[in-house]
Parts: sequence; structure tokens; C-alpha cells
Amino acid sequence: MTSVPELTDLFARLASHLNGTSLPHRTTQEEQDKADLDLSISNLNHSLNPSDNSRVRVLDTVLSLMCFEAPQVFDSVIEYSVKTIVTVLLSSVRCDVFRRPKDEVLTIGSSISHRDCGNLIESCAEILGKLEGHGKLSESLLCAIVRVASSASLYRQLSTPIRDAKSVDSLISKLLCHLPRATLLDNNKISLRFLVWYLDPLVLKRDVSNILQEAMRRPFLCLSKEFHESTGWRSIIISLVLSPIMFVEARALLHKWFLVTGLASVLELLIQLVSVTLDVVSRPMFWDISAELGGKLPFSNAYFPYNHRLLRNLAGPLSYDDFLQLVRETSQPVPSSKTQLYPSIKSPMLKVATVDHKSIWSLAINFPDWFYFASALLFSAKGSHDICHKVCLLAASKVGKTHYEELHSIAAARYIAWILSPVSKSLQGRLADCLIKHSESPAFKQSHDKETFYKKKLKKLKLCEEDHTSTREYDDQSIAVWLNGFNNICTMYCSETVNNYTSSETKPSGGLSLQKNILFRRIPLGLLLCCPSHLNEDGLELLLHYATTGRIFQSRETKTPGLKHVKWNSSGNKIPITWSDECNEKEVVAGAFLIFSLTDIVESMCSSLFETEEASIDFICRLKMQVSKYLIKCIKRFIQLKVDNEDVVVMDLCRRLEQWRHQGRVVLELHNDLDNVIQVFNQRFASSFS
Repeated sequence: MTSVPELTDLFARLASHLNGTSLPHRTTQEEQDKADLDLSISNLNHSLNPSDNSRVRVLDTVLSLMCFEAPQVFDSVIEYSVKTIVTVLLSSVRCDVFRRPKDEVLTIGSSISHRDCGNLIESCAEILGKLEGHGKLSESLLCAIVRVASSASLYRQLSTPIRDAKSVDSLISKLLCHLPRATLLDNNKISLRFLVWYLDPLVLKRDVSNILQEAMRRPFLCLSKEFHESTGWRSIIISLVLSPIMFVEARALLHKWFLVTGLASVLELLIQLVSVTLDVVSRPMFWDISAELGGKLPFSNAYFPYNHRLLRNLAGPLSYDDFLQLVRETSQPVPSSKTQLYPSIKSPMLKVATVDHKSIWSLAINFPDWFYFASALLFSAKGSHDICHKVCLLAASKVGKTHYEELHSIAAARYIAWILSPVSKSLQGRLADCLIKHSESPAFKQSHDKETFYKKKLKKLKLCEEDHTSTREYDDQSIAVWLNGFNNICTMYCSETVNNYTSSETKPSGGLSLQKNILFRRIPLGLLLCCPSHLNEDGLELLLHYATTGRIFQSRETKTPGLKHVKWNSSGNKIPITWSDECNEKEVVAGAFLIFSLTDIVESMCSSLFETEEASIDFICRLKMQVSKYLIKCIKRFIQLKVDNEDVVVMDLCRRLEQWRHQGRVVLELHNDLDNVIQVFNQRFASSFS
């Protein structure tokens, strides 16, 4: 049985069994007598086989004597009807040889036409919802109809398309609500979710969009853990790994959204998507993929078909040699093939090619460790051999030669400038020069401006050395003066960018706008990595506050840069004003997220920059000690401002705090502060449920 009418009849019969039948309305005396007889038999059967079933035929009585109940009979009919339909559907997919007078053509696909698939999908959608509670029947029927639809031909003959057929991709949406959340893995079959993506590409966009919306709604969600622990997210990521072409599409989609919006949440999801995919490929069994199926996964070049030669460096351990190689790659002139294709270097098409999902830049921003490595190199001291924390260990090995003494900070500035301005080489050069000049003077030299309050000269900020003989600290006022100068770079660069685009029809997108670019604000965090002992508590908080908001806290009364100021109440008492008092909920959430993400990145970097695990853990713990007060203040301010009852965000924050507490090693000095915060959250939960 392979004809579509017979399949349609089977669907109709199955629907009839699932719907059940009510006692028919009798119109003639004969039919009424038959109904009375049926009722008598039913009463007899009820005495033999107590049941709530309202309609049982003569056969039911016989079966009841054989220890079979009527519901079991109906269930068997439904089960074997579904199995028959599934068998017929799957048997329609086969290979045939189509013979023509002069040649032969191998045809692979379903004998059911694309037109008929639309009708079958509609019939199947009506049945699937009613099959709930019947085991895996719904799942098997869904798999069968999707595989047939993906194998159906769009052509009536070898060269004659079907133009009046129902659009399968528009009908496939009716099946989405029945798609299982878990991934159905089979060594010899294509992923069901992949087939749905193939039939309707908008489903892939919807899945990625749903994950992004969930990540934006829950800012403290640890994406890497959620991909592993959430059944729905894991199903999507494994399906992407099993179908590299869909991973390329998903990554291109997120990259486009980042270029349009410049949102940090989009970039964070893009980074985690790449990281998790590489993790699944490297250790499939951790993701519950069998060794047999894991051995069939493609190499990384299938997921990154463009500029794959750099993937090994970017995804590998941090190395100064690899960093220099990366800088050389990004500094290369435009290939001659592209200049011939686009004669004008200012061509909009060429600018798009510089930052699209196929570009080197799109690959580099997926690996933020290198950006923070460059930020640390930018502020590292020249000629320093004994380096505390080993942040620039590999760079320092090159310092023995005079040629390399200036290279590491210059290379770092060039890489950072390229990340921030990938399109214009001239703007890259000017931005790199500004970064180098400003990094050479983070000692906040004396300003002769009359409004400058700070008149103390300091030497060049250096990396913290092993002997710790230098105890110089830079307070919040020193940091604020330097940050003001650093922020002027952004202002100057943005004005040049606007002037550069004045005569052009294209405008810089959100992802390329320096004003929206969170990476620019995080460049000063290189100070925290390379010389943490030079920053006092207030100066460090001001640095973190700028990295979070892009603002430098100033007193409203004096407009003096700094971290703490005072105002007077009606009684004449001083009331201290801090940066946290002027932060809204969005900013304190971003501040706490900054600490969590920075700790994750430093933990990742430490595996490459330290010779022993113990040294790596020590550095992470020291970092946690330094940033903990800023984190606690952000959370306390968050508690003050939190007015809605979205408990899931608070639960995510509690889980993230516990995860952060155990990163590297538990720091005993932080126990009381963290316990107090968690206790406040627990009290809030208790009051909300009471």
C-alpha cells in the first residue's frame, strides 16, 4: 500500500479511533431497536466487566471473558494504525533508477510528491496532539512525516517543477509544538531538528532568537552551563554540531544581529555558541554523544570554513608568537583579488566583506581572551624580566633583544585598534598611536590646566614584579584623571569616524560604533591584569565602574573626578555619595555581570599563562579579592532597586554567586560578605512566598 489516498484513509480511521464515537442518533424504529439491543448487551458486559466505558459492542463481551478490556482493544487499534502509517511513510523513501532512451538517472527520495506532502502534514498535525499519552507513537509519526517531507521532490518530472503545490515550509510550523525537546540521536539517521530547519529555515532563526531572548531576560544566566543542563538548549547545540552547515548559518545570524545592534548580550551569546560547539566536538561523550557517533563528527574546518588557518591559533593556548602572527594577519593589505573586484578601497561592498561572518575579524571577536591579553600587554612595562602573576610571561621572553623591547605594546595597540576599527586602516593607525601614547603615561602626569586639582607627578605604571618592592598606589583621583584622557580618545575617534562617513552613504553599524562598543571601555582592565598591586580600592572601583558604564563618577557640586564625595543634609551632617548611589538597575546588573565574565576570562587565560595550576589558582583568588567589594556593592544596589518579582533572575544571581565563590579556590575572607548577600536573597524569597 503506497498510494496517498490509502494513507489519507488510514489517517481518517486513526482520527476516528482517537476521537471516539458517541451513541448514534437513531431516526427509524429499526435503528432504535438495534440501539436497545446494543444497550442490553452493553449492560450484560458491564456486569461481567465493570468499566466506565459508555459504549461496548458484542465483541467487547467476548473479549472481557478472555481478560481483555475494551480500552486495551482501542489502544491496540491506535498503536497498529500508527505503526502501519509510519511503515508506509518510511517505505516511500527509496532509491530508484530512472531510465531514459540514452541514459539512466539515479533518483533518491520519496515517492510521495511535494504536493501530497502538504496534505499529509495537515492530516498528521491533527493527529499528533491526540496521541499524547500513547507512549512514543507521536514521536515516531512525527519523525516519519518530517523525513518524507524532506525527501519529497519539488519536480513532477526530472525537469518539470510543481508550481501549485502547498508550501511545506509554511505547513511545517504546525508540527513545531510537537517537536521533542530532547535530541533524538541515531548513528545512522539525520537529526530530526536538522530536517525541520532544512524544511523551514525560519525555524532555525526562531530557535536562536528564543535563546537570545532568554539570555537577555536572565542576565546572570551562565550560558555554558545552560547549554549543557537545559534539555531544549542542549538539543539545539547538538543539532548544530551534527549539521555544520546549520552552525554556520546560526553563527552568521548572530553576527549580523551584533553588527546591527552592537548589544553586549548578542556578542556574549555568539562567543558562548562558538566555545560550546568546539567543546562538543572535542569531548562529545561529556555531552552524552556516543563514542561511535562522536567519532563521526567532522573536523573544525567544517564549522569554520573561512580563515580556518587562524582558528588553531585563536582556539589554542595564549602564545606571544601566535599573537604576533595574528597581528601580522590582521595588518595585511587587502588581497589583490578583492581590490580588482572592488576597485575603490572605500567601496561599501568591500567594507561589508571586512566585517561579515566570513572575515577574520568576525572570527577574532569570538575569542575574547586575545583582546584581554593585548590589553595587558598594552600596559606592561618594557624590559621587565621577573613578572608577577606571569600575565606577560611569553612576551617577556622576547625582551632580551632590543628589537622586541617596544614590540609587545605596539603589537597590542595595533590588535586592539583593529578589533575596534576593522574597516578603516587610517583610523586604525591613529587609534593605535593614541593608545600607545596614553598607555605610556598612565602615571597621570601633572596637568597645568587651572581646573586640575591633582599636581603630583608619578612614574610610568609597571607590571607588578616578584619582589613587590614598589608600593606605589594610584588613588581614585589619579585614575579619574587618566580615564578622562583615555575617554577623550573615544570622543576624538568618534568625531573622525562621523567625518569619514559624511560623504558616504553607509554609516557605521552598532557593532562598529566605538561609543556603543563595550570592548573599548574594557581596555583599561589591562591595568588590573598587569599591575593589580598599584591600584587602591577606590581607584579599582572607579576603573570597574568606567568599564561597566563608560562614565567617570564626578561630584555634582565640584565636578571633581573621583569616587567618593559628600553632600550635606538639613542637619548639617555629611552624607557620603558613592558611584553606586547613581546607578540604575541596568547598570548594576552590568557591573555584576562584568565581574563574573572577567573572572571567567581570567580563569581561561591562566591555563596558558602559568606554569603550575597552583600559581593559576592563586592569581584567580587575588583577582576575586580585589573585585569582590565592587561586586558586593553592585548586588546590594540591585537589591535596593529590585521592584519586580522576577524570581528567576534572583535565582540565577544566587547560582552565579555560588559558582563564582568556588572559582579558583574558595576565599575565606569573602565568606561573610557572600553569605550575608545570599541570606538577604533567601529572606526576600521567603517573604514573597508567604
